[in-house]
Amino acid sequence: MLKNVTKIAALAVTMIILALLFAGCGSGDSKSAVADIKKKGKIVVGTASGYYPFEMADKQGALVGYDIDVAKAIAKELGVEVEFQNYAFAGLVPAIQANKIDIVIAGMTINDKRKEVVDFTDPYFVSGQALLINKQYRNIKTWQDLDKPGNVIAVSMGTTADQTASSMFKQATVKKFEGSALAGLELINGKAAAVVHETPWVAIYHRLHADTTYPILEPFTTENLGIAVTKGKPELVDWLNKFLKQYKESEEYKKSYQYWFVDMPWWDSVPQKK
Repeated sequence: MLKNVTKIAALAVTMIILALLFAGCGSGDSKSAVADIKKKGKIVVGTASGYYPFEMADKQGALVGYDIDVAKAIAKELGVEVEFQNYAFAGLVPAIQANKIDIVIAGMTINDKRKEVVDFTDPYFVSGQALLINKQYRNIKTWQDLDKPGNVIAVSMGTTADQTASSMFKQATVKKFEGSALAGLELINGKAAAVVHETPWVAIYHRLHADTTYPILEPFTTENLGIAVTKGKPELVDWLNKFLKQYKESEEYKKSYQYWFVDMPWWDSVPQKK
């Protein structure tokens, strides 16, 4: 009897070891996010069109912008096609959590709250929050001047501007809109005193509406923009970090930065916002 029990126990241990070995092999394959992307032949990138000059549609409807260049360079390095899926900004994190997209490149700031639900690469762009003021409010020079009862501040829902304004402004009223365009519209219609947004957006939106707005471009925060990745894919994050380090030292990166943020020849190729 004892001998039979020993044999059964040994057989059970062997089966458990084999099961763990096979499970380990399968797990290794499923965790290889980079290999999975190469296997399917494309990387699916989530973005939020309308954030000039990071991502926007040109007059032919094609997505263009600094972030779009970064995504295309990633796809080129991987040797795959790139597929863009456009969401409202607030819908990007749910989309990546649902595995509808592989990565998010959408001017997304790296912060602790987002890091609870997604992983981030190293920063690919350094930005900060600035102010665009309606000219009816002529005495505002700092964010503290703006934080007064009766002042309305418009922000795009779910963005870092939303989180920053909701946290810092204690006296003014923060109104949240579905996208930067609607927040800007509230400003130029005189229903908001200011919009809080990253510096590039403020500079460009002021250029579009110089008759009704003035900018305060000195950022009152410093923020790093990163590429968001589904949690549990460290191999993909490592690969992206190595790519970004190489890309930011390349001529391709310098040309892209110069094109979108300095020379801005794209200005006439995109619809002018109202």
